[in-house]
Amino acid sequence: MNIKQQMKGDVLVIALSGKVIGGPELMEVKSVFQKAVDQENNKVLLDLGKVSWMDSSGLGVIVSGHTTLSRAGGALRILNATKKIHELFIITKLITIFETFTDEQEALNSFGE
Repeated sequence: MNIKQQMKGDVLVIALSGKVIGGPELMEVKSVFQKAVDQENNKVLLDLGKVSWMDSSGLGVIVSGHTTLSRAGGALRILNATKKIHELFIITKLITIFETFTDEQEALNSFGE
C-alpha cells in the first residue's frame, strides 16, 4: 500500500493505492488521520481510486478515521471508490455514513467554507 498526501485549499487529500489490508501500513493510515486532526486539518478527502482491494481491517481504519475527524468537528469524504469497494460500503451499510464522490472538485466543494 502507498499513501500520498496533498493539501488542496483547506482540504487534506489522502490518496491510497494498492491493497488496504491488515498490517503495519494500516497503523500508518490511522496515524495520518490523527496527525491531520492534530494539525487542525480536519477536512479530509480519501481517494480510493487506486486501491485494488480492502479487507475488514482497512474498512475499520477508515471508520476510525471518520470517528476521529468527526469528534474534532471535521469530516471525511470518499473519492473514487472502486466498484468492489463501493459494494463493500453497501454490504456493510457504511454507505449511509460516508459521502462518496467520483468528481474531485465536487468532493472538495462539498466541504463548504
